[in-house]
Amino acid sequence: MLTDAKPCRYSDLRMSGESRALGFFGGSFDPPHLGHLILSRDAFEQLALEKIYLVPALESPMREGSHAASFADRVAMCRGLTEGRDWLDVLDIEGSLPPPSYTVNTARSLARLFPGRELVWIVGADQWEKLPQWREYETLARLLSFAVAARPGHSVSVPARPGPLASILRARNVDISSTEIRSRIARGQSAEHLIPPLVAEYIDSHRLYVHH
Repeated sequence: MLTDAKPCRYSDLRMSGESRALGFFGGSFDPPHLGHLILSRDAFEQLALEKIYLVPALESPMREGSHAASFADRVAMCRGLTEGRDWLDVLDIEGSLPPPSYTVNTARSLARLFPGRELVWIVGADQWEKLPQWREYETLARLLSFAVAARPGHSVSVPARPGPLASILRARNVDISSTEIRSRIARGQSAEHLIPPLVAEYIDSHRLYVHH
């Protein structure tokens, strides 16, 4: 069962005194799955990060329609993904910011929360290609560094300055999607091979995605 420990709340965090960079992986996580876990671990190891935080979006600005699961449910499922992994945690900061969940607003809050730290935002190559379209792109480039994971059909190149600093991850091509998981559950099929046990348990006990 999931523990009663609360997800990491931004108001409770304090500087640890370490100098290594912190990673942040934003997304809908509707639901979180093994692909998210694998990418997080690859970024953690390749960039020697101190810790990675999953950052569920309250309301994704580029998403069409609403999330299938509530913000609270998605935060809880992310807790299931991070359970027992001291290098990975959940940060519910976007639940306290005005929707939609623009990354620049999150970045400003993170900069205040972790003054002087390098903040690394993890994105896929598909998102990286669209980065100049993100709100206040120039501000993002000042506040965040980026870790870019390859995606089939998308080239990854680091733009010349004054673009954002970026590292290209040697990411694995893991073909798992939250959309596929929701569809399988709605059809009555198992998704246990795509999600960690605690996430599967939460989905089952809360009857999520059954009517997707």
